[in-house]
Amino acid sequence: MRQRNIRAAILPLLLLLGSCWLTACGDDTPTAPPPVVIPGDSEPIIYSKHIQPIWENSCAGSGCHLNGDRGGGLSLDTWDDLVAGAKFGGVVVPFALRKSYLFHNINTDTTIAPVAITRMPLSRDPIPAQQVMLIKRWIEEGAKNDQGKIPYSEPNRKRMFIGAQSEDKMTVVDLAQMTVARYISVGTMPDATTPPESPHNVLLSPDGRHLFVNLIARGRIEKYDAQTFEKLGETGVGSQPAQIITTRDGSTLYVSNFNYSGNPTFIVRVDAATMRVTDTIYNVGYAPHSLVLSKDERFLYSVNPDGEDVTEVDLAKATVVRRFPISPGLPANPLGLSNYEPYHGLLSPDGKDLLVTCRQSREVRIINLATGTVTDSIPVEKAPLICALTPDGTQLWVPNSGANSVSIIDLSSRTVIETIPNLLTQPHTVAFSSDGKKAFVSCENRSAGSSTHHPVTGEDKAPGILYVIDTSTLNILKQMDIGSFATGIAVQQ
Repeated sequence: MRQRNIRAAILPLLLLLGSCWLTACGDDTPTAPPPVVIPGDSEPIIYSKHIQPIWENSCAGSGCHLNGDRGGGLSLDTWDDLVAGAKFGGVVVPFALRKSYLFHNINTDTTIAPVAITRMPLSRDPIPAQQVMLIKRWIEEGAKNDQGKIPYSEPNRKRMFIGAQSEDKMTVVDLAQMTVARYISVGTMPDATTPPESPHNVLLSPDGRHLFVNLIARGRIEKYDAQTFEKLGETGVGSQPAQIITTRDGSTLYVSNFNYSGNPTFIVRVDAATMRVTDTIYNVGYAPHSLVLSKDERFLYSVNPDGEDVTEVDLAKATVVRRFPISPGLPANPLGLSNYEPYHGLLSPDGKDLLVTCRQSREVRIINLATGTVTDSIPVEKAPLICALTPDGTQLWVPNSGANSVSIIDLSSRTVIETIPNLLTQPHTVAFSSDGKKAFVSCENRSAGSSTHHPVTGEDKAPGILYVIDTSTLNILKQMDIGSFATGIAVQQ
């Protein structure tokens, strides 16, 4: 009798457990996705309520982007997964619809944004137009999560800034995630159809708090908050400002004026706090492009492509005190020769030499600053531009714009020890992470239009390209699209 009572008690429990098992594990009948809710125009978009259901209704098939599937490396399971991006980088850039590749793949209207040749969801019905417009609004409002957080917007995140010369923007790359986090519009008429004002180079203040950009086609420089991206000031600096440098304390800026008009041009000194021009130093040479401060900051060296020379400026006197021909025996100011075209200069780690890329003669020339003479010449490849020293000072990396390569020079032997080939089109600038483990190479990509994402229609400008390179193995860790005609780089340390 007792055994029968135990069995009678256990049977309902087993039935209950069986019911729970079926409820938890399912019977292979797919669960219906949640309905898509379209908020009103004035109603805030909540990601989990309004955007996530769109993916679950359209992108949940096998081999797609949900439930563990990562087509192209992209998961849409959560907001965090989405903003992490795909194999080629980020797919959504806050506030930047035309730069968000996720939208390209679901868009059908080239007047709104580019349209990817391969439409998503693949081989399925397109996402309904009303839902596409909701995703458009979500991106334009910052691609926020449920708590209103914008991707990679936390204070004190380390970033890299890259000029986008043909579209008046700066590309902001998040260094931890290594993805495009934002685009900053610069100039007086951002995103307009007027000719670009051309942000040619960028500079971070020594403390990393402020960002400066030179608009080479407009003759002005601008100052931004490097965390909030708020514009803080600007000033006119003459004609075609090519490069900005700063004193170690960040108090003073020097700006070159890269003018090929045939007149000796000038360098402008600017108070970095007030953004006011405090001095103009004249007759520094023809078309000064690059500027270098001596180790003690008493002298400034102007690299002059159209003058085939480097001039030394005594900053206390605000006058040129010496001229260094880029080749022995050159006449003073051989205007129009451009046999060498010295373009960019760097101070050697010991402060005794100036390292100068020569765009026409395809070399790096070394000038001893004590004697003012060229002591060595290191052949590289076609059209070397803005080079950089590794943080340990042992190597000089030189981007060869005309050869689509980077030459790596060992400074102790003064020889090229490696060449990195096949970097798409027009590598312009090299920079490094603070630990020296990664090199960053911006490529202008003005002519080929190569990119890392799906081919699109309706794109008005070819994207620039950024390469991330492991400095120990020289392997390319990442290649991503950035702002068009990519130029100068500034990295927060």
